Amino acid sequence: MHISAAPDPAKVLIIDDEIGPRESLRMLLKPSYQVHTAENVETGLQLLQEKRPDTIVMDIRMPGMNGIDGLRRIREIDPHLSVIMFTGFGALETAQEALRLGANDYINKPFDAVQMREVIGRNVERTRLQRQSEATAHELQELNERLRNELAQKERLASLGQASAEFVH
Repeated sequence: MHISAAPDPAKVLIIDDEIGPRESLRMLLKPSYQVHTAENVETGLQLLQEKRPDTIVMDIRMPGMNGIDGLRRIREIDPHLSVIMFTGFGALETAQEALRLGANDYINKPFDAVQMREVIGRNVERTRLQRQSEATAHELQELNERLRNELAQKERLASLGQASAEFVH
């Protein structure tokens, strides 16, 4: 009897300089996800490399490197990772700019818990499907290469056999 291991819980990285929204979101997501938090983009980028999250929720307006610049850096590291921008009311233009730069979604602060869970779930699934697709494509490339090598080897053996038969006759 084969017992399959439960899939790894999805990982969400929250990047927000404000402790209130960051911790509220962490508590909301903790029952369903492995949650990591960062209070600035620089720490978030480091956690991105270490933890390989399935989705990032990032505030747009932060001191130091802002969320828009952070989004650009994230896209350089992992162009397929789902990124949800988190923004205060009145920052619609900035949120639209984030979408143009490759954010997958945005949510207004204060957030609605049901909407937040829904958006994060959808984006986690998007990232996981993308990663699975990439892994499958890589496996197919490796299999194709192995088959090509086997075929080339069989053709060499066949030509050697043909040459031997001609030599004997």
